[in-house]
Amino acid sequence: MLEALLLVAICLLPVLVYLPVLRTPFVSDEGVYATIAQGLLDGKIPYRDLFDNKPPLIYGWYAFSFLLFGESVVAPRIVAALLLSFTTLSLFGQVRMVLPGGVAYVAAGLFALSTGLPFVALHANTEAYMLLPLVTSLAAFTIGMRRGRLGWFLLAGALGALAMMTKQVAVWNLLALAAVATWWRWRDSGCSWRSVTPALCLIAGAAATTALIVLPFAGAGALSDFLYANLSYNWLYVGVLSVGERLVHLGQGVLYFTAVAGPLIAGAVLGLVSLLRGEKRPLDYLLILWALASVVGVVSGGRFFPHYFLHLLPAMAVLAAVVVYNRFSGGQLRPIWKPGLVLGLLLVVMSLVTNGALYLAPKTTEKRVAEVVLERKQWESDSLALAAYIAQRTNPDDTIFNFGREAQIYFYSDRRPAVRYFSDWPYWWDQTTLTETIEALRTVRPTYIIDSAQPPLFDYGPYHPPVFRDFLSQNYEYVGRVYFADVYRLKEHS
Repeated sequence: MLEALLLVAICLLPVLVYLPVLRTPFVSDEGVYATIAQGLLDGKIPYRDLFDNKPPLIYGWYAFSFLLFGESVVAPRIVAALLLSFTTLSLFGQVRMVLPGGVAYVAAGLFALSTGLPFVALHANTEAYMLLPLVTSLAAFTIGMRRGRLGWFLLAGALGALAMMTKQVAVWNLLALAAVATWWRWRDSGCSWRSVTPALCLIAGAAATTALIVLPFAGAGALSDFLYANLSYNWLYVGVLSVGERLVHLGQGVLYFTAVAGPLIAGAVLGLVSLLRGEKRPLDYLLILWALASVVGVVSGGRFFPHYFLHLLPAMAVLAAVVVYNRFSGGQLRPIWKPGLVLGLLLVVMSLVTNGALYLAPKTTEKRVAEVVLERKQWESDSLALAAYIAQRTNPDDTIFNFGREAQIYFYSDRRPAVRYFSDWPYWWDQTTLTETIEALRTVRPTYIIDSAQPPLFDYGPYHPPVFRDFLSQNYEYVGRVYFADVYRLKEHS
């Protein structure tokens, strides 16, 4: 009974750590997902009518949250927190199958606490929705290995596809499972048809689920739009950075992640070394390869924003739990290497100080660490007031256009985007999208244009193309600076 209560308490931790931030303003990514989800509920087709480069299930989750809890910033975060709670339970079940019960409790506790890391979690980004099918896929695969029944591999593949259709990088975890399945059966059966059937079932489950998700886009005539957004555009997005730029992004991302999660990183590294040096079972290889696949998933994006590292937390929690359990099991403390103890204490202190500063004095901390972060947070807050300004001066049927990345303005004002490319990211990687957008604006002529591509967040190079400036001067009158943006209103004769 006590163990059940302990598990329930651990699983509720993600909900508890999310409670203080439920009503904080959307970040720009959340604004994009919310805008597309609103369009989805209005009958719009993602990618064809409203463009973004994420897989479709993230918009489905947002739309589902709006149906359950209403169209507000709270709704998708409630669902994200609940999914992270179920992820905690799924992770516990996975570890309990292959390692001692103590490891399972520690792993679940470490993961649940890590969902409170500032900027890594505490939002409704894709990773928060991806982790439940990702971890549950691993659990189904483990049951398949233990029982030898192919249906579990089909289920694991289907769940892996759900994760992949929430964020593309989950494909690496799916490939890791396929590799383990092939090696596991080949070791017992040699080169025979039987040795590849688990991997084939895994792939079949993933392929069937992916096809079911893609089918509605094909039926709506938007298959090419789906493929462009999820494959071609993402190839441009990943390939545009040089090796040097990627290394800079890597250094910045790892530095921040180490500052907030240093003890967990150290524990995970020690846990990985412990498994590699020990007598390995097939299930140990599974955990090692799955953890490495999560690392590849983070690296493959080429950029290292803090929320990307949420992908690593389940594997890191399990690996660190192995070290904690081995150190404190058996009823007696084992000697600790003094330099390691000093390093561990330094990491703990650094993590506590960093997290404490970000929780207790976020504005002061953000200003000292990065002025741009503080400015971005201010813009996110001011977006509410700017959206209210637009809503008061437009009708529900009017459309607007934001030139920049503050897509949450559409959601807050409850005004639909005038054009398909309603956020500026595509203009940077595919110049044809800007040309298409200007031509569409000439046709639809939105009531207001909000130019949020302003310093200091956009203080580099000639960002406003001449064709856009000409379009504004011909068709719009300048209203003035409203909070952080320049606002333009359609001329009466236009």
